[in-house]
Amino acid sequence: MSLIVDRMPELGVTRLSRWIFNCYVLDGDDGPVVVDPGSRRISLDVTTLLGKRAAGLRAVVATHGHTDHVGGAPSLAAMTGADVHVAPATIEYTRGARPPSVPSSCLGFGPVLLGQPFDGAVLRSSAADALRSGYGTPLGWRWTGPDPVGDLTDDAPVPGASEWIVVDAPGHTPDSVALWHAGTRTLLAGDAIATARGRALFAPITFDKQHAPATSARLRGLPAEHLLPGHGLPLHTPAW
Repeated sequence: MSLIVDRMPELGVTRLSRWIFNCYVLDGDDGPVVVDPGSRRISLDVTTLLGKRAAGLRAVVATHGHTDHVGGAPSLAAMTGADVHVAPATIEYTRGARPPSVPSSCLGFGPVLLGQPFDGAVLRSSAADALRSGYGTPLGWRWTGPDPVGDLTDDAPVPGASEWIVVDAPGHTPDSVALWHAGTRTLLAGDAIATARGRALFAPITFDKQHAPATSARLRGLPAEHLLPGHGLPLHTPAW
């Protein structure tokens, strides 16, 4: 199945997608910034898309540590020399804290799986990457590259793309963050919000029940006109 490239120049964002796996390239301060390269297959897609601009890539950002968001980050960092940036809570997993491995329910995610054509190659790549990077299986945290930088703190500018601001968004996982661009009213939600059938699904899979309601309320309070989900199709002028 072919790669989907969804260019949104008015937002300074390009979405690369294979099946349910979304990766975003932001127009940064001095070059591109890549968000959530979830497999080595998608990382190769990123470098192909960027071409010579890949040499200017200095920041790879992960909205949380699940393999389908960081699986391609080590290889992309190795190819470009970029640093990988995660939340401080993700860093705790690198130090031995046990990440969650079993969600309370996966039923809410079913409609998302049918939103785009199935791509077996990226699924196989993601499964292989689960042995090397990220968490989400009984293996716990895995990493095969330079140590990530834990500087995605609440209200901080996104490294390399300072017009974007980090928003703490625990709920899907304890280490989840979202990214907010006030100028274009764009919310890059990670897995705090998915989309299916033209609707926003808040935390369709919830590992952190304690914090999910507050995150949902906070994100609903943002005047978002463009929603870029971790899984599913972007929504423009979303009606919460």
